[in-house]
Amino acid sequence: MSKNGSLVGTLSERKTLRKRVSKVRGPSVVSSQPEVPQSLSKTDFRAHLIARLDQAEVPAHKRMMYVAGLTGRAVQTVSRWFDIRQPGLPDLESYARLCEGLRCNADWMLGLSATAGLLSEMHAVGANAGQGWMGELLAELGSDFHRCEPMRMSGDEMTPRIRDGDHMFVLRDIGKVSGNGIYVIEWKDRLVVRHVENRIGQGVVLSCENPAYAECVVKDASAAQRMGLRVVGKVQGIVRAVHFWAH
Repeated sequence: MSKNGSLVGTLSERKTLRKRVSKVRGPSVVSSQPEVPQSLSKTDFRAHLIARLDQAEVPAHKRMMYVAGLTGRAVQTVSRWFDIRQPGLPDLESYARLCEGLRCNADWMLGLSATAGLLSEMHAVGANAGQGWMGELLAELGSDFHRCEPMRMSGDEMTPRIRDGDHMFVLRDIGKVSGNGIYVIEWKDRLVVRHVENRIGQGVVLSCENPAYAECVVKDASAAQRMGLRVVGKVQGIVRAVHFWAH
């Protein structure tokens, strides 16, 4: 079990994520919190979030689960951002991950820019550079993981196998544990990634790759219900960029 039972853990991890915001925002970076009326920014954020999800062809009934996967937040938390009467704004870490995952301009999401941003820019750069290998790579990933949805790992619980920031491919809507493996689990209104193993005489054991975190034993289904455990999906693979720097 993690120190706080979540994908988003320590203060140092949150500080690291804040440094990523500049990479996500691209050419229209805002160095400080935008000074706009909160009611306006919240309304624009909700409308633009839904618009971007529609562009990505995410079904309406799967919007919250999809955003929860991108940000590592529980569906209950994400649902506040979609509220019609009083829409809320995500925290900085979630906002950075959301803009990166949806490939959009951070200012546009708050109604501060007329351009949605990064998607068209990325296509233009790719076309000009003639990077055909990217298309081949995407096609291969699509073939291997076409039934999966992307999620982002946050935290060091599964290090070194799955590192903070890795893109995971998760087979969702399975409803229950289907054999031993690595699963995304909703636990106490948070999303966590755990090894799941059935041990005879003990029950289901939830453990981390990182030995600094203790394992947790779930004896039966009633115990899982009391703990608020729900299987979100099974991790089928990850993508990570590994750089070999010259010394």
